[in-house]
Amino acid sequence: MLESDPSSSAPSGTPETEVAPLAAALLAVREPPAGPDAPCRVLRDRLAAQPGLPALAVTAEDGRVLGLVDRLALAGMADPEAPARMAMDSAPLLVDADLPLCEVARRIMQDKPGALTSGFVVLENGRYLGIGSGLDLLARTDEQIIQRTRQLDEARRAAERANRAKTAFFACMSHEIRTPLNAMMGFAELLEQEVLGPISNPLYRDYARDIAESGRYLMDLINDLLDLSKAEAGRLDLAESLVDVPRVAVGSARLLSDRAGRAGVGIETDLPPDLPPLRADERKLRQMLLNLLSNAVKFTPPDGVVTLNGRLAADGTLCLSVHDTGIGMTADELEKALEPWGQIDSALGRNHIGTGLGLPLTKRLVELHGGRLDIDTAPDRGTTMTLVFPAERVGG
Repeated sequence: MLESDPSSSAPSGTPETEVAPLAAALLAVREPPAGPDAPCRVLRDRLAAQPGLPALAVTAEDGRVLGLVDRLALAGMADPEAPARMAMDSAPLLVDADLPLCEVARRIMQDKPGALTSGFVVLENGRYLGIGSGLDLLARTDEQIIQRTRQLDEARRAAERANRAKTAFFACMSHEIRTPLNAMMGFAELLEQEVLGPISNPLYRDYARDIAESGRYLMDLINDLLDLSKAEAGRLDLAESLVDVPRVAVGSARLLSDRAGRAGVGIETDLPPDLPPLRADERKLRQMLLNLLSNAVKFTPPDGVVTLNGRLAADGTLCLSVHDTGIGMTADELEKALEPWGQIDSALGRNHIGTGLGLPLTKRLVELHGGRLDIDTAPDRGTTMTLVFPAERVGG
């Protein structure tokens, strides 16, 4: 029996906290600023002693930044005793200490590209904190990219481990449930067919039919759940053969006819008898068609019609379409319906049971065949869902 759900605990190796983005404070070299009257000779000597420093800040006594003096500006001053204010850029780039590095780079490119070489001023609470350089920004940005890449790689590995654990859990769960479920369905069918003798009360036969039908529905849900989990983990394989498409399509429509009839919905088929065979997994093709037909019946009101048709397109692709005269979907509802376990919140949909597995699973299955699922829908205009199989899968 099942003892635990692997989803109840986080996979080992999952990062517990997200590392905060690097900020401009890391770029600030805490070099004391110069006053506006300091001789350019003094500033030149200080920069000569620190080859990695691009500039010096010029501030007032209260710490307000007045400007920035870089190496190039000092080299252009003929008078070494001229005050710093004569050589300074009075409109340097100012960045807050908590500004992320990506925003610092954006500010440089947008506001002052020359700051890559001349440097910029880092502020804390509006006052001078230090000098930042373009080279240091590039180095730190590269460090952040490497760090983020490691985080994403670890998150990917953790997600892969979780997917493998989930797939193994679903496989085990399906085995545990299928065994008693098969027995229940078998005994229900024996009662329904009165194999051991007639049942005096016909209601018992109806109850047995309901039990068998509910069991088959539950088995379908289990299969869909397991297949979707395998598809997400990239472990769903195809058992390919040449499939008689009209036979499978008509058979699928026939399987849904009773359910559609009870809902007051008609199912029609329009399939050319000379439709070529398709190299595909027959069971999965039937599963796709049943999912689309079932979904169409579910969201079509009484007296509506669901039509299954097929055609060979001009580009050689084979198209199987399910069109309904139902409620249709908005763009937001369609996006939600394509998510696993997505449920469309509509008055009609709430009257039907369902896990929301059918549509996303169908999309995965047709993509596994190299095809795609095209959807044309709008509120109160119905929905057409088309399985498009590539030309190389069509024919013998």
